[in-house]
Amino acid sequence: MRILTDNEYYSEAESKLRQVFLNENPKLPQFGSNAEEVKLLYEYFPPDVEVVNALISTASHMGDSSLYLSIVNVVDFNSSMTKHWWIPFEEISTYLSIDTNTFGLSYQLESVIFSPQGKWAMMSSFERYAILAGTQNFIQKFSEHFSGIDKQIFDYLKIFRKCINKDGIEKVNIAWLGDFLKSIYTTEKAKEILKISELEKYVNLIP
Repeated sequence: MRILTDNEYYSEAESKLRQVFLNENPKLPQFGSNAEEVKLLYEYFPPDVEVVNALISTASHMGDSSLYLSIVNVVDFNSSMTKHWWIPFEEISTYLSIDTNTFGLSYQLESVIFSPQGKWAMMSSFERYAILAGTQNFIQKFSEHFSGIDKQIFDYLKIFRKCINKDGIEKVNIAWLGDFLKSIYTTEKAKEILKISELEKYVNLIP
């Protein structure tokens, strides 16, 4: 395991992340050339042992032996704060054990874990979802571990439906939801998802 300085991260790791994610915004992600498929995982709060172990199992079969962990969207109130790590798979148990002495605020803040080969990356949000993107082969192999993975987006959208039913649309912030869904899915798929979730009349998909 190795801590990366900001300079080491930018010279060694960032280019691999950019093959999958072009930004660090889990509410409006932009994707790189290796993001051939995208999945939303809910509920996800790092570190989810089942998800991380499935990622490692899949990544190992595709030549990865380690991953990078990086805190995203952090206000740099402390220039000495550790934000980036390289973790070999044989030491992943330290991360999964919620070792705050080693990994600091990475459990509390939004973060991304990603492949040193640039084949996959997963970005977590404060709202307890994660966006997993990668090559088609990787995502398909990973999805074999979770038979209901494509239903997790509907579990997430139920939150908004319940809040609207309880408090009214005026008190629910969904202005961002249309762009969010279009960034992950096609516009047609986003329409289908909203219809099934009974949110189509509340969410604008028009550019």
